Amino acid sequence: MSPAEHFLQSTLAILAIANPLSAAPIFLSVIGGEDAPARESAARRAALAVLVILAGSAVLGRYLLMLFGISFAAFRAGGGLVITLMGLEMLQGTPTRVQHEAGDGGPDDRILVPVAMPLIAGPGAITTTMALAVRQPGPLGLPLVLAAVCVTALAVWLTFSLSGRLEARIGSRGQAIFLRFMGLILVAVGAQLVLTGVRDFFGSGAS
Repeated sequence: MSPAEHFLQSTLAILAIANPLSAAPIFLSVIGGEDAPARESAARRAALAVLVILAGSAVLGRYLLMLFGISFAAFRAGGGLVITLMGLEMLQGTPTRVQHEAGDGGPDDRILVPVAMPLIAGPGAITTTMALAVRQPGPLGLPLVLAAVCVTALAVWLTFSLSGRLEARIGSRGQAIFLRFMGLILVAVGAQLVLTGVRDFFGSGAS
């Protein structure tokens, strides 16, 4: 796979599971009737939190696997299976079970938990990021995934900044269509990871 293809697939996969559009209504409920500057500030905080969590997962995930003695091939296959199951849930038109409603606490707290994590940078997004980071060997593998994480954080900021207008324009039907499309992307990416992981595990002795 070429670097450009790896970057594009990584970006689509992380965006699909993070799905900032589906989190926009909860973001709006958290910030309530805040003015435009406060909403913009909250959007920046959420995007920064997502960036830190997913970038940390990409950088440290490889070492965590080594610490627990898990081969990269096994993690690719396992992570791909999780991603595929989440995509199948989304194809049915329902958010995945790793997405939760906003909980207790003030608006500032709820921007970080649960909006940034686990609603966006939840188990699915973290697993996806880690799996993609260990998938592409060579010096460009990790930087490309980090670039995809940056694109995702930018999408979170833009979506939340424009959340009021997006919700009015897209409506519930548009959100349902987008959810199913992202689910299809996830199923395809997950299947690719499973097949690659199984091939590598049996072909190279669980490297």
